Amino acid sequence: MDAPELEAYLPLSEASMIHVGDGVNDVFVLSPTQGDSRAEPQDDRDADRLVAKFGTYSEPGHLRSGVAAYQLLAKFTDLPVPGVVALDEGDDQTLPFVVMEYRPGTALAGGFPDIERATNPGAVRLLGAVMVAFGSIPAHATDGYGYIERTDYRDGSPVAVGEYDDCTTWLVDYGTELYEAAAEHEQLDPLVPDVFDYLQASRDRLSESPSPSILVTDFSPANLMSRDGTPPESAAGLTGVIDLERAKIGPLEFAAVNAEYLLTRYVDDPEPVREALYDPLPFGPAIPRRDFYRVLAMGRSVAALPFWYDPESELYEKRARVIASELVRIVR
Repeated sequence: MDAPELEAYLPLSEASMIHVGDGVNDVFVLSPTQGDSRAEPQDDRDADRLVAKFGTYSEPGHLRSGVAAYQLLAKFTDLPVPGVVALDEGDDQTLPFVVMEYRPGTALAGGFPDIERATNPGAVRLLGAVMVAFGSIPAHATDGYGYIERTDYRDGSPVAVGEYDDCTTWLVDYGTELYEAAAEHEQLDPLVPDVFDYLQASRDRLSESPSPSILVTDFSPANLMSRDGTPPESAAGLTGVIDLERAKIGPLEFAAVNAEYLLTRYVDDPEPVREALYDPLPFGPAIPRRDFYRVLAMGRSVAALPFWYDPESELYEKRARVIASELVRIVR
């Protein structure tokens, strides 16, 4: 669905726009001008409100992959994902954007730096439960692995199409690309060639066609919403599962290890977080290929060090040293 169809759904000339959020992309709530546009929605779907997300920094493909993930999850799970109203991939003059149903409530955390809320065991346990739902999509609803490139329809049902035919090639290529972009650091630089060797040597230990799962590599309690921003007792109490741009198809085990790494980076005792995350999952943290998945998870940090942290800060040095220490343990 593109912008003209959006105009038919909610005429923009009759809508007010309120800028919300503080993420990398610009997000607006679109509301009819009649009445108080800031009033609280009266039900979970609130058909009179929409959310427009513009790809200020995200590329069209990033938004498209999120749309595919929403469509699959809406079809095959009970998760409260927003329905997609419009997707416009933009051009040289205009930004891409996606328009979705409004989901009421407040995020369970403000992102990974919101350490107290992001590592709250109740919120993390819900994250694990949602990831279980991500892994429940049937195999016939996916075709391939890696970044979701598009949605096909077969017998009227959505099929998410990944960029790779087999998972092994995607995982190795994914890790290789991350470490090719590694930030320069005296402790990391000499390890990068060893990482490349380790990734290639791991090929024979990986499955080419594991059970598929929706995978979002920056997934956290910030992607989950409840009415008041506190963790409900179960996933049934969530009011939204949002921000699924850059969605991929991959093994649930990688999704779990990746989330574990991201959530425990800044805590002194990772065990409560780890225990909560794996509690609803069908496996524990001691899974086969755990070290391989850890290397992939750390790869995003290695590539993003100068973007996530001030290169002159002690935190930058600390994160680089910690990552280098674990890489030495795994790849040497």
